[in-house]
Amino acid sequence: MLRIFFFLLLVLLLGFGFSWFADRPGDVALQWQGNQYETSLMVVLVALVALVAAIMILWWLANTILDSPRIMQRFFKARKQDRGYKALSRGLIAANSGDAVGARKFTKESVKLLGHEPLVDLLDAQSCLLEGNRDEARKRFETMLEDDETRLVALRGLYVEAERQGAGEAARHYAQEANKEAPSLAWAGNAKLRFASMDGDWEAALATLEANKSAGLIDKDAAKRQRAVLLTAQAMSEEPADPVKAAKLAKEAHKLAPDLVPAAIIGAKALARNSDIGRASGMLEAVWKKEPHPELAQAYIHIRMGDSAADRLKRAKKLAAMKANHPEGNFIIAEAAIDVQDWKLARETMVPVLNTAPTERACLIMADIEEGQSGDQGRMRDWLSRAVRAPKDAAWTADGHVSENWLPISPISGKLDAFEWKRPVEQLGGPQVAVLDSDGLDDLISEPKKAPVKAKAPKSIEREPDAKPVGAGAKGFAASAPNTSDKAPQIETVETPEKSAPVDENEDVEEIDEKIAEAAVIEAENVVVGDKPATEDKTVTEEVASEEKPEPSVAEKPKAKQSSSNVTEKGHQKKEDLFPLDRRPDDPGVRDGDGPKKPKRFGLF
Repeated sequence: MLRIFFFLLLVLLLGFGFSWFADRPGDVALQWQGNQYETSLMVVLVALVALVAAIMILWWLANTILDSPRIMQRFFKARKQDRGYKALSRGLIAANSGDAVGARKFTKESVKLLGHEPLVDLLDAQSCLLEGNRDEARKRFETMLEDDETRLVALRGLYVEAERQGAGEAARHYAQEANKEAPSLAWAGNAKLRFASMDGDWEAALATLEANKSAGLIDKDAAKRQRAVLLTAQAMSEEPADPVKAAKLAKEAHKLAPDLVPAAIIGAKALARNSDIGRASGMLEAVWKKEPHPELAQAYIHIRMGDSAADRLKRAKKLAAMKANHPEGNFIIAEAAIDVQDWKLARETMVPVLNTAPTERACLIMADIEEGQSGDQGRMRDWLSRAVRAPKDAAWTADGHVSENWLPISPISGKLDAFEWKRPVEQLGGPQVAVLDSDGLDDLISEPKKAPVKAKAPKSIEREPDAKPVGAGAKGFAASAPNTSDKAPQIETVETPEKSAPVDENEDVEEIDEKIAEAAVIEAENVVVGDKPATEDKTVTEEVASEEKPEPSVAEKPKAKQSSSNVTEKGHQKKEDLFPLDRRPDDPGVRDGDGPKKPKRFGLF
């Protein structure tokens, strides 16, 4: 634009000059070698301007002819560079799109046209990475370290390769070198912070965090959160040896991130060691009011050493009242009630949780209640089977890794503040976890009823259709079955009492059991086979068990030869059938008293 302005200004001056001379005409006389030439002033001026223009044109032509070789060389060189940069552009696009063949093709063309330019070397290294030739790529990056223009790119590439191969020391070296040359590089600053955190050098990590904040690599809120995490980690490491310093660090972390549960827990622990129970409880209560957490509850009820189980139950009730109707409050009250063996309170506290969303922890607590209160192995195992299928409880999770305790960095990726309190991701391809079925849930929640000790009547014995008893006035039963085989036993006539003697409930339990067993044996011996041979399958449905059972009678011996059918002629299901159709799917099939006695507190585990 400025050149156009000066050109127009020059044309304007020339026009003004010619008009000025035109308004003032005159003659010019030239005498040369005895000859005199006369003409007007305007002709002379025009001739001078034309002469100057001609001289300039001739000079330009002469220079063009003389410089034509250089001009042609420059032309072809520019054309070659244009082709090379075009190929380089296509190669970078192919490399970033994952086209290894195209990237290699355009790399060769770029090297041929441009030589070893910085971008060409970068494209060559990227092509080697796409082809899987990582050793060659590393050599390319090492060559690029010698050039100041590509040094940072080479450090980045070498860092990534060292991380991929698990060479931590090499990756640390490249990150530190890049951070020294360019503190504004985000990847270098974050890598340096991560390595300091992995080493447990919290002072160096805090200094690196401040440097990253000053360089603008992290915003203010994120810097506050990361500083709180680092201070919490430092407090955890200092607490065993210096609780005073740990308490100071934890309080600063709690101010920066009031919702950080581990900061409140370690701060309360350090304050409790300094005999400052009030401030320790206040710190835990403040976080609990924001978001209840099971670790907060455990730290709160155990904050004072030497408390009895009843004192812990009182503290649990007080903490739960600060966040009413929250499941974590119910859990902590139930667990504290189990410690004092207040089974009624523990059961009543768990009812709201079980009616809404019973998780694995809720089912395990109910199993603990059943085992501790009544020792009912069947109900306990029913709750354990429900716990297997129940939704998982929340846990500290980072990058798919579940940890029992909070950690400042992820053990998988090394990321700072990666752990979150959430439900773990279910295993891919595993069983679908659904809400527990409510079949029989009300009966399991309710407190088991204890029946009074009383005499049990002997089990009823099914008679065969052909069994013919003698009249009621007779003193016994007569055997009416013909003895068609030598193997058929002779049926003895046994005198039957008209009525069993009444059993006094105050009698000793062992005497009652003996009487019941004797009555059952007498009842079993009174069975008459009937008209059919005794060798056929004619048995009772259930066998009366007794420790002092006498030798089996004649009527009981055919039972060993009966069919293996699971159902009797009257359709009653036998005791040997271990999988009845009317049993619930979640019933483990084990009843109280079956099998050897196992120790309490989840003997299955």
